[in-house]
Amino acid sequence: MSIDFKDISVVIQGPVQAYQGRSQEPGITHKCIASIRTHLPGATIILSTWEGQDCHGLNPDILLLNKDPGATIVSYNAKGEPGKLNFNRQIVSSAEGLKQVTTPYAVKIRSDNFLTSNDFVAAQQAFPARNDASKLFTQKVVTNTSYFRRYADGQKIVMLPSDFFHFGLTEDLLKIWDIPLFPDREFDPTKAGSPQYRGAPKVGPHAEQIYCNAWLRKLDSTVPYLQHRHQNSPELLAYWERFIASNLVVLEPEQIGLGLIQRFIPKSKRPNEICHQDWLLLYKQYCDPSIAISKFDIFKTIGWKRMCKLPFSYIKHQLTQIKK
Repeated sequence: MSIDFKDISVVIQGPVQAYQGRSQEPGITHKCIASIRTHLPGATIILSTWEGQDCHGLNPDILLLNKDPGATIVSYNAKGEPGKLNFNRQIVSSAEGLKQVTTPYAVKIRSDNFLTSNDFVAAQQAFPARNDASKLFTQKVVTNTSYFRRYADGQKIVMLPSDFFHFGLTEDLLKIWDIPLFPDREFDPTKAGSPQYRGAPKVGPHAEQIYCNAWLRKLDSTVPYLQHRHQNSPELLAYWERFIASNLVVLEPEQIGLGLIQRFIPKSKRPNEICHQDWLLLYKQYCDPSIAISKFDIFKTIGWKRMCKLPFSYIKHQLTQIKK
């Protein structure tokens, strides 16, 4: 079944100007909108941003000026100074935009990314096999390998998908983004003088892990609360890999047709990130044994780099923990 572009809405979420803590390439949101008009003619464009943002010259079909929830306090350092991340800004701009969608399919894209093709539309249905016991989405959701990490500090980790780009059924994207806002972390005076954050004194989860853990626990009550970055077990890793194979289609940016601004483009593929071949191997293992992919195929591209770099990353992390 082919998907007609008129059955797709594109939610562009985030700021269209720089603000404190978030730089912005001038004119990038104009470029994003123009690229959608070029590569998805007939699709509905929804720009979901903040009150006070200068949207002059932008021409989305729907413009949402959300009330800015502000940055979220997620930590305190030893001096009691708060650390903030844009958790709720991303949730509000994504979820409120998706709630305006009336088409069966939707794209969620950052306001500082853009399209270079529409290849992701066909790719969404190119891998139909599922592991029935692991299905949490109605259909597959296409996502991006950039910042989709399989390793951190030389160790395999779980629940760290990229949040740059999603394409799939609107109902499935809402499963990811329509989650409760995160409350500010309250300062605990009994822990004054020590860092306070989720998982302390172990290494805290990455922001993407915290997002993913929240929506995955909403979909499946058996998923544990992720206390720290490296929390893992053979059972949890297998669960995460089955989920990836059965519910996602993980593609390189060029396979999606996703354009990234310069600061997101590495000089070479990062060994700690998933690659499309990694995902294909999981898809073969859990969904479709007929897929032609092997571990040696991965070794020839990114595997040998991992063998060289990951052990050093692990040793460096262990030494850092000892110094603490």
